[in-house]
Amino acid sequence: MPPTLPKPAPRTRVRRSEEQLIADLRAKIDHLKARAASKAAKKDPTVRHVHKAVRAIDAAMAATGDHALRTALQEAHATLSACLQLGGDAVPTAARSNGSADLGAVLAFVQKNPGQRGEHIAAALGTDTKVLRGSMKRLIEDRKIETKGERRGMRYWAAK
Repeated sequence: MPPTLPKPAPRTRVRRSEEQLIADLRAKIDHLKARAASKAAKKDPTVRHVHKAVRAIDAAMAATGDHALRTALQEAHATLSACLQLGGDAVPTAARSNGSADLGAVLAFVQKNPGQRGEHIAAALGTDTKVLRGSMKRLIEDRKIETKGERRGMRYWAAK
């Protein structure tokens, strides 16, 4: 005869008060209103063009190594982001668009702090490891940075 499984403990239902139900419904109504406003904003051609411009600026920042140009692009990004926020729309970020960190800043940090891992470098530069990855690959290809280790254990040194 097969062994019998123990019966699960009975679930107790938590009953919400009328005030809790009303508060939940109001939150749902607010969420639906915000979603409807977002849909209406997405239909506006101006907002679409501003989103495209922000993405183009992010791509340009990822492609350039010039510090002055990068600073100008960051200012333009900030201005367009402020326009989007005034309309109540979400602002695309450089981390979502596979941007990269400033090559000069990354190289300078690695020269001053040899043997650091990517997560420590990203934290020190105030960026994300995904954003840092593109800059690191470019510096490694240019033979300005040397690596030891693999994957998350990889450490970085300035090339000799």
